[in-house]
Amino acid sequence: MSRKRPILRLRARITLLVATVLALVLVTTGFMVNWKIERQTRESLTERLVLLSRAAAESDAVIKGLSGQWPAAKLQAYAKRLRLDAKVDYITVMDMNGIRLTHPTPAQVGARFAGGDEAEVFKGRSYVSAARGTLGLSLRAFTPVVDPENGRQIGAVAVGLLVTELDRTVLSLRKRVALGVFIGFCAGIAGAMIVAGRIKQILLGMEPAEIATLLQQRSALLQSVREGVVAVDRDMTITLVNEEATRLFALAGIHGDLVGRRHEEAIPVKGMRTVVETGEPQYDQEGDINGLKILSNRVPVLVDGRIAGAVATFRDKTEVSRLAEQLTGVRHFADALRAQTHEFMNKLHVILGLVKLGEQERLKAYVAGIAGRLDDEVGYVLQRVKDPVVAGFLLARFAAAREQAILLTLDDATSVPRCPGESEAHDIVTIVGNLLENAVEALQGAPRREIVLGLWQEEDWLRLRVEDSGPGLPEGSAERLFERGFSTKGDNRGFGLWHAARTVEARGGRLVAHAREGGGAVFEASIRLFPGEAFP
Repeated sequence: MSRKRPILRLRARITLLVATVLALVLVTTGFMVNWKIERQTRESLTERLVLLSRAAAESDAVIKGLSGQWPAAKLQAYAKRLRLDAKVDYITVMDMNGIRLTHPTPAQVGARFAGGDEAEVFKGRSYVSAARGTLGLSLRAFTPVVDPENGRQIGAVAVGLLVTELDRTVLSLRKRVALGVFIGFCAGIAGAMIVAGRIKQILLGMEPAEIATLLQQRSALLQSVREGVVAVDRDMTITLVNEEATRLFALAGIHGDLVGRRHEEAIPVKGMRTVVETGEPQYDQEGDINGLKILSNRVPVLVDGRIAGAVATFRDKTEVSRLAEQLTGVRHFADALRAQTHEFMNKLHVILGLVKLGEQERLKAYVAGIAGRLDDEVGYVLQRVKDPVVAGFLLARFAAAREQAILLTLDDATSVPRCPGESEAHDIVTIVGNLLENAVEALQGAPRREIVLGLWQEEDWLRLRVEDSGPGLPEGSAERLFERGFSTKGDNRGFGLWHAARTVEARGGRLVAHAREGGGAVFEASIRLFPGEAFP
């Protein structure tokens, strides 16, 4: 069942999320900043009006104008100049009757002050109020004017700023705040797109659902393989251990969760640090974990061309050897059957030829001879080898030897009982097959081509002996014959005897080789067929 693709891809979702959060933050911040600025602006303008009103009320010009020492025209000129310098809408000087002595509109001079909020100033109070006058709705500060000589109030000063002007100032500040919010929003969107693109690049262009599926598949793959898998990072900290690795470590006496621990401290196997430091892979490396023989491969993990860690895969060497031995045994069975089939086809061709020639008597004699030899050979083998698998294999090897003009015989002491199970019979086939194969190769070009095979039981043990009439063992090679990959016959050889030796060792015995008297080589082995004491 296919997974539905998301309506929005990861990059679009990240950008949209950041944009939404950024918009909420900026709008909330802009609202609070705007409220704060508007409040501070009004307080600042109010304070300026109060200070200007107080300064005008204490000025000599206003005091002299109200006491009659200055003419009204001079006081009007002074008020106009002060109004323009202070950038307010009006400065009104009035006497104790509320009659204006100054006003931005000359026609209003001599008229009563308008607004209805001036009464308290004539009682000696200073205050700020908002009222509608002749110029419109305004914010104005009142301050009483006191004669310094006698301390008596002689008038009042009102300094005002129209609300429309105040609103224009606040609106200008709001526009600046809005511009800042817009620029911040655009910068945030651009940053979100860059970050989203970078995240997408880090995720190799995959969507979260794709990553989740890939992770599940990888986990299932790692847990299903029959090889232990261990991964480390650049600092040699274990980051992954699959179930098979946990099982193998348990066999080696290593228990507990290994993830997060240092590789050298948790697993006593060398090689991983070399791979991390050099970046060179290591293949088919034999190792030992607390006595558990393993065969491992170690490769570096590269991210953007740089080493980010390493991964090791390993298997129990015994299991690998067992598999190789099984494959070798199967090959021997196949070769023997092929030789037997070839011999059978040759006999059929001879019989067909005698039939076509009408040689009835010779045909009878030929068939009787074949049957006699076959009966003799089958009886000869079955009398000495009671296990049908081993007996069938030896009969096939006899047929193959005849095809190659090699005389293969059984030693007179040969006596093989029925094996307890298939694995024992298979191991005998693997060992004997590899030894016979080695003997046949040794007879290539030999003037005398003979092989003698002996198998006999001694209590719980089966003794094996293979003699050939070949050139014998090369000087100094006896100690290395059973090493993996060692061969005197060329490259890519040296596995047959190694497999045979490993199979013998798995059965508690050992395989040895020595020269034969009169020329040739002798291979001897002992394997335990039944539970019993160790090899003496």
